[in-house]
Amino acid sequence: MSADHSRAARAIRQPVEIVRAGTPAKIVPLLPGETPPTGAVRVGTLPPLYPEWLGDRGFQAAHGTRFAYVAGEMARGLASQSLVTEMARHGGIGFFGSAGLAPAEVEAAMVALTRDLGRDRPWGSNLIHSPSDPELEDALVDLYLRLGVRRVCASAFMSVTPSVVRFVATGLRRGADGGVVRRNLLFAKVSRAEIATAFMSPAPAPMLTAPVVGGTNFGRPKPSSPRKFRSLKTSPRKPTPADTPTIGR
Repeated sequence: MSADHSRAARAIRQPVEIVRAGTPAKIVPLLPGETPPTGAVRVGTLPPLYPEWLGDRGFQAAHGTRFAYVAGEMARGLASQSLVTEMARHGGIGFFGSAGLAPAEVEAAMVALTRDLGRDRPWGSNLIHSPSDPELEDALVDLYLRLGVRRVCASAFMSVTPSVVRFVATGLRRGADGGVVRRNLLFAKVSRAEIATAFMSPAPAPMLTAPVVGGTNFGRPKPSSPRKFRSLKTSPRKPTPADTPTIGR
């Protein structure tokens, strides 16, 4: 790539005129105000391209972002507080990488992010699926709800679980126009169409009605004794059937 092409590529917010000039003929990009070479033939014009225009504008409206960009979620805090903070301050959404950290470490990060960013700026944290230890999921959801973390990105889920439903359903209300107003917002990383369908569908009714009629923890019995949580750090092991629960509601 020539220096002229590199310069034009960096000027993404300006229109670029494309001409053919020289012997042998070559493509020359011209920025506004630049004079074309003698004998140049106009080929066309590239309109300005704004990063703010990329993606779904509805996403920006829903989350109050400048860009439709999401970053983060890398486990064990690789998606750090600094990453989340900079994404929020520059108009995107960052998710803290909570997987592999003890609940106390996640709590410290959430407290710090709330202090630095408040609750209104767009930011959130990861919720990793723990099929062999569902109370770990419950512990993080408890923590996020208690601290007012409004955005959570669910990852590695093979189906919708009670903890996910509890996070989404907590704080739901009717707006003045009769529409549903969400306090908490859920993102999901999915790898298959049927998993996407599950997350885009209404929550399973038993998970919503159980807290009302049965006093259970959104479809899961409440523990009879205080919970004792180990670190979320795990050691390598062979997958078991419990790691791949049946898809569906």
